[in-house]
Amino acid sequence: MELAIADLDATAIYKLMVGSIQPRPIAWVCTRNEHGVLNLAPFSFFTLVSVNPPIVAFAPLRKPDGSEKDTVLNLETCPEFTLNIVSHAVVEKMNQTSAPLARGESEIGYAGLSTTPALTVQPPRIAEALIHFECRLREIQRFGDEPMAGRLVLGDIVHVQVADPLYDEGRILADKLDAVGRMAGNTYSTTRDTFDIERPG
Repeated sequence: MELAIADLDATAIYKLMVGSIQPRPIAWVCTRNEHGVLNLAPFSFFTLVSVNPPIVAFAPLRKPDGSEKDTVLNLETCPEFTLNIVSHAVVEKMNQTSAPLARGESEIGYAGLSTTPALTVQPPRIAEALIHFECRLREIQRFGDEPMAGRLVLGDIVHVQVADPLYDEGRILADKLDAVGRMAGNTYSTTRDTFDIERPG
């Protein structure tokens, strides 16, 4: 099947991309607005882009009606966030935080979650998550203003908190983290089925 991007609408491109690029890790991002109201949202367009300095990236899309997501609006006034890693034990609550709530209504209470203070940034950590990155906004790149146009958020990691049972001499124990990834549609994956291959050389 040959598919010319110019012949596809945004929905078709979205289905093609998320069906091809999987599994995708999930950034569970907590921000606050100018009134101190917290927003929590999951993003599966997420990766690490630099180690020295340590930088994470996630990419919110504009809503189908073309409006900006609360996460981006909040970062414009409070340029800090916590990025919480999603484990299988909290995947249902993570899913609830994707509900289309009105601006100013917090997903944290809606999903029955709790928070703990961050050490270096204003938005708190999600207490139920096992790993937290405290980040300061580096920049937001914008790729148009049409519905589903992306914003690339780059954040400098300034502090990391890892639950003690996951941390072993500098390594994260993947089986104890039990992270989940996003597939296509309503499907998710776990990291439980793994295998090793040694790099050449």
